[in-house]
Amino acid sequence: MVVVALVSGGVDSIVMCKILNEDFDKILPLFIDYGQLSSEKEWESCQILLKECGLPEAVKIDINGFGKVIKSGITDVSKDINKEAFLPCRNQIFLTIGASYAYQEGADGIAIGILSEKFHIFPDQTEEFIVNTNTAINSALDKDITILTPLINFSKEEVIKLAHKHNVPLDKTYSCHKGEGVYCGDCISCREIIDSGKKDEFSQFNEVK
Repeated sequence: MVVVALVSGGVDSIVMCKILNEDFDKILPLFIDYGQLSSEKEWESCQILLKECGLPEAVKIDINGFGKVIKSGITDVSKDINKEAFLPCRNQIFLTIGASYAYQEGADGIAIGILSEKFHIFPDQTEEFIVNTNTAINSALDKDITILTPLINFSKEEVIKLAHKHNVPLDKTYSCHKGEGVYCGDCISCREIIDSGKKDEFSQFNEVK
């Protein structure tokens, strides 16, 4: 089975790729620049991580105009990075683009690093969303392409434990929504790591502002 893996520079997506690489015939990492403030840092980390973990190089798709028009705290510095973090339909767009790429490459699935629904913040991070989106994609393509969520039963703390198991260099990951050189310690992504109790394992936290 060939799977398109939606990747960023964060710990979730690289752990997902390591799991997929063990379980399937081939993975096709796909990075999407949707206009996020952290796109440059994410892409840099993504390339480093995939190489160091012995995984295939990622293909990058640029739709940064989306984030420039549809603004949120993760795409526009004038918005509150926490209170206005929701970017409408972000994951649906990711999966639709992933499905198009999968169709072109003859892949059978698309993987996204959504964590346990118990910790979800936005409506596009639930099992119901995944099922409904999968139905829409298959209808649009007239082909069965499976959306895979290997981390759906895990918390951030558990994903970090998996990262150790799979020898993922946590110091090379990047997850902060602000896109600066060090983690801000304030955005939703940073808070997830802080709440996991494992922030000391991420080197960017050593110089948090």
